[in-house]
Amino acid sequence: MEVGRRYSDVTGETSMLFCAFERAGRSHGFILNVDHVECHEASDAFLVPGETLGGIDAMIRADAAESGLTLTVEDLDPAELRWQLERALDARAVHDEEDGGPEPGDDPDGPGYHLLAALLRARASVLPEPSRPPAEHGADARPAPPPAVPAAKLPAKRKRSDGPAPIYQIKISLYGVEPPIWRRVELPGDTGLADLHRIVQTVFDWEDYHLHVFETPYGSFGVADPELGYRAEKPVTLEQVAREPGAELGYLYDFGDSWEHSILVEKVLDRQAVPYPRCTGGERAAPPEDCGGVGGYQELVEVLADPAHPEHQDQLEWLGLPSAADFDPAHFDLAEVNRFLAADR
Repeated sequence: MEVGRRYSDVTGETSMLFCAFERAGRSHGFILNVDHVECHEASDAFLVPGETLGGIDAMIRADAAESGLTLTVEDLDPAELRWQLERALDARAVHDEEDGGPEPGDDPDGPGYHLLAALLRARASVLPEPSRPPAEHGADARPAPPPAVPAAKLPAKRKRSDGPAPIYQIKISLYGVEPPIWRRVELPGDTGLADLHRIVQTVFDWEDYHLHVFETPYGSFGVADPELGYRAEKPVTLEQVAREPGAELGYLYDFGDSWEHSILVEKVLDRQAVPYPRCTGGERAAPPEDCGGVGGYQELVEVLADPAHPEHQDQLEWLGLPSAADFDPAHFDLAEVNRFLAADR
């Protein structure tokens, strides 16, 4: 298996499973639409030719954006992918049997679904056995969440009578990438986490296409989601969750590619007569959006550095670049970053 991924509508009503397999030296992929309202059944199946695999992710995201849908994206390990596929296929098989099944030689969805379902089931059968038992028909598709760990009590927010907040010098580092990618930023300590999110997006040249969450000793903060245990980030400030030098937060952007950042408070400074926030240092360009996480980015760098690689031209087209010379992972322009921050104030 080359790829296993799930795209979920934030309403929880539908999702899409995408998987790609290599067989006899050729790649082909499947898209399986899942209806969670109808017992998590497979509603449609599509076979994707190998030559189109590189653009499938971008196509799915673009179609969702055009339709006004917000997606969450998860990379699935082979065992979890098998569990999700078999659950959807089994639920559809139960419903087909209850409805009397398709007439011989007739597929109610047009030529395709039942043949593709049989082929996909055969491909899934060679994946590792899931660690959890097969799903019961109609049961919730998601595993039970782990027990909640009580968070420390959130300190009170600064009052006007406390005076202006000091300036925090923070270092934002992207985990798992070598050579390191980081930014150093100075900003008021009473900057809200929602504003800090926008600052991170700006200094890393992210596009804010995806969900995010801050992990702190006081709990998880982002777009409020009781089911995920996320509290609203807007009322909370940086100095509430990072009180002094040495305090560190986690910031996760894009739950599919899983860009994990460390936000470390390095110093607490006196205010100067300069505009804040401001970036005072950094190294290297951030990875492009939707490139597949740390592993996908490293592969992208290798492919673009090798003009003879079979995917070299496809990746250039995906990035919208005329030449690999226009892709510079070492690029970092401090003045440009600060222009972007100034435009965002």
